[in-house]
Amino acid sequence: MKNKEFELRVMQYFTENINLQKNWEVAKQCAREIIDLRFNDILTGNFDIPAPDEVKEKVSGKVPYEFDSSDFMQNGPVDFSGLEDDMLQDALKKIEAIYHKFHQAQTKIITKAALNVCSRLIDSLKNEISNLKNKYLS
Repeated sequence: MKNKEFELRVMQYFTENINLQKNWEVAKQCAREIIDLRFNDILTGNFDIPAPDEVKEKVSGKVPYEFDSSDFMQNGPVDFSGLEDDMLQDALKKIEAIYHKFHQAQTKIITKAALNVCSRLIDSLKNEISNLKNKYLS
């Protein structure tokens, strides 16, 4: 099997087995934490959406790193029969390196989702604050 074809099959396997609901929950959780931490700043109008790197730090600790070599060997798209131990270990290292890249990309996407959720929550809060001011202060 060619190297590119190998990488493509491995990435396709990881993509097919991604838990989108869990990732969406991580994005929403991180956005809520940002809102909770900076709620007073939002109320006073002194809030700016955090930089993507700051959010990525928060997200990266929550995105599960779920690579399991034995599970991949049993359920993955690659046939490992006939490989000697050295070759098998090299293949698994290569697969884990591919998963690591996949995990980094996943973290980046969840960071963008968290920033979008955060932005929508802030807009909603600002509208609600404006409505309360109009109702009680006018």
